[in-house]
Amino acid sequence: MRPGQQQMKIVFSMAAVLISLGFFLVVLDAKLPAVAKFVLAVGSLAACGFAISHSFKFECWGGLFMLRSQYGLSLLDRIAKKHPKFWEWFADVGLVIGYGFLAYFLSGKKKVTARRFASVYLPGMLLLLFLSSAVAPLAMSSLLSLLRGGQEFAGAGSQVQQSVAQFEWAKYVFLFIMVSGGISAMTTLSILIYGIMVGSAIVSALTGNGAQLANTSPGGVPILPGINLPLFEGIAALAIVLIVHEGLHGILARLYNLPLKSAGIVVFGFLPFGAFVDIHEKKLFAEKKEKQNAVLVAGTAANFATSLIFLALLLAFVYATEGFRVSGIYVESGSLPAGSMVLALNGTPIGTFAGKNLTPNTTYSVKTDQGVFERTTDDKGKLGITYIVADKKGEKGVLRYSPAFGWMHVILRFIMLTFALNFVVAAINLVPLPLFDGGHIIKNLVGKKEIAHAIFFIVAASFILTLFPWILR
Repeated sequence: MRPGQQQMKIVFSMAAVLISLGFFLVVLDAKLPAVAKFVLAVGSLAACGFAISHSFKFECWGGLFMLRSQYGLSLLDRIAKKHPKFWEWFADVGLVIGYGFLAYFLSGKKKVTARRFASVYLPGMLLLLFLSSAVAPLAMSSLLSLLRGGQEFAGAGSQVQQSVAQFEWAKYVFLFIMVSGGISAMTTLSILIYGIMVGSAIVSALTGNGAQLANTSPGGVPILPGINLPLFEGIAALAIVLIVHEGLHGILARLYNLPLKSAGIVVFGFLPFGAFVDIHEKKLFAEKKEKQNAVLVAGTAANFATSLIFLALLLAFVYATEGFRVSGIYVESGSLPAGSMVLALNGTPIGTFAGKNLTPNTTYSVKTDQGVFERTTDDKGKLGITYIVADKKGEKGVLRYSPAFGWMHVILRFIMLTFALNFVVAAINLVPLPLFDGGHIIKNLVGKKEIAHAIFFIVAASFILTLFPWILR
């Protein structure tokens, strides 16, 4: 290739990036529905990805293109061969976390001796219970606090809980399913239940009663840094999610002497989107089922482990930085200056508006750190502002750092997102869907393709239904 042609390709790619970036930023500030923003942003990234991949002849799927390299493969090989027993144990425990006692069948029906029970099943079950009961709620609340539109999404979980809480026996059934089938069974069951609930709401809407569907929250939302997640913190968190996931796939593959063709990064338009390790698939799926399952579950196990590590970092960071945080009511937008702190209402110091029952169509004197303002409530007793309640201890409100230490909030968001996304991605990846690791594992478990395909169809239909209310927003 002549130097001039190479330079033209570089200039063309840079122009594509700049145009796409400019359009992306315009979309971020536009007052559009969440779905419209998401579609337009994805479209701009896809167009950019197509332009770059066409110019340099990269592999491309919908704007996603791969930058391949042999770099790092020798490192994965050394890690795998240095502690083989540990990595085998790591995958075995991952199977227990992911699939409960079904791990017995997924690990080749290895004899459950007292030693194996104590070293694999006992820690796996304890971690399964801890992840399900303690880590999962915290991970979801952390993600929802940073996800734009997350409060609407948060309603899905409460609706599922309300629908099953009326049955006393339901909690015992859920416990049995969790122990028997692990996080995979619990996540899949939640998707199926919510899919049925959304399907029922759709049927009601088609028969003339749209209220049920209008009040049904999305059971899931696509995420994209910059659109509904913080841009830079989201990119960094997703990169860690994919690096540890793919890295552990590679380590287990090399442990079983499966060849790795390449490693590299995935780019979507101009956004670095993650990493990959390209395992020789024909040789992988020609291996014994228990080795396939170990390789497949290793990435998810790595995400759960990373989630626990970042949970510890999150707790340590929150504890260590309390002295740099502030408490108060902070205006985000509306009829009062954005960023101002509300101090008093009609001369009375105020900690929160909750429970104040402001009188409709009444003028109030609102004292802030930027002055005193006269504001009149509307017919519902609202002052026309959106605000957050900050509590430096984190017991009653969100965490907010003083302006001089605002950069600490960037670190906090990064740690929270890395913790939450590792858990959520790991749980979803265990769901039996064709493109997920859980799809391959369930196929190995049931044996017959017809049964596996039936499971895929039912779960996929439910998964799509859970997204339907988000599409209508």
